Amino acid sequence: MSEQVNLNAENREVEGKSSSRQLRRAGSVPAVIYGGKEEPLRISILEKDIAKASEVPGFTTQILSISISGKDQNVIVKEIQRHPATQRVLHADLMRVDPDTKISISVPVRFINEDSCVGVKMHGGAISHLINDIDITCLASNLPEYLEVDVEAMDIGDSIFLSALNLPEGVEIPSLALGEDRDQAVVSVAEAKILEIEPEVVEPEEGEEGEEGAEGEEGAEGEASPEDSGGDSKDKEENSE
Repeated sequence: MSEQVNLNAENREVEGKSSSRQLRRAGSVPAVIYGGKEEPLRISILEKDIAKASEVPGFTTQILSISISGKDQNVIVKEIQRHPATQRVLHADLMRVDPDTKISISVPVRFINEDSCVGVKMHGGAISHLINDIDITCLASNLPEYLEVDVEAMDIGDSIFLSALNLPEGVEIPSLALGEDRDQAVVSVAEAKILEIEPEVVEPEEGEEGEEGAEGEEGAEGEASPEDSGGDSKDKEENSE
């Protein structure tokens, strides 16, 4: 697990789009804390603080400590809204958690030993990542940053399904309780596809031969025969006499 992230926040009394824009101009990010037995709480966090915290591995899959007026609250990130072009954090939805409370959250999958995978190293296969995030339930105190999948022993034609994952203690995949048809493959190894490129065949353009023949015929028709030429000269001599 990564070291717990601690953030300072301030209460935010005014809400609305104009208020949120003013906060962002001042270098803060509007956020909401909800869940548990308490009412939703509107807060603001310095943009530089939450931007730095979001770069910590496992930021979205760990319990964060938010300090508000000297009072700490444990939360997890439910949603981070970012600007589509600049990726600046625009808003954060945070949910209160208790270490002994069961929560549902999506965690990433981390694939290990891909370089030494039997199907790749020995038989030239290719690894396909079929699922990159998995929905789990667990106590907040047992929340893993990610689920690890070891592909080293996989050969061509092998797959690892959800039901075969080695889950940390207390972690469950709720979809598996809905039936065998929900047991999906997480990763597989298949033969690498070889792309065959056929040599290009250059065909002669239409009309090339026909045009040459036509030119030859035209030239033959345009030339006067010796007999025609001789006849014309004889007529001219008779007329001159």
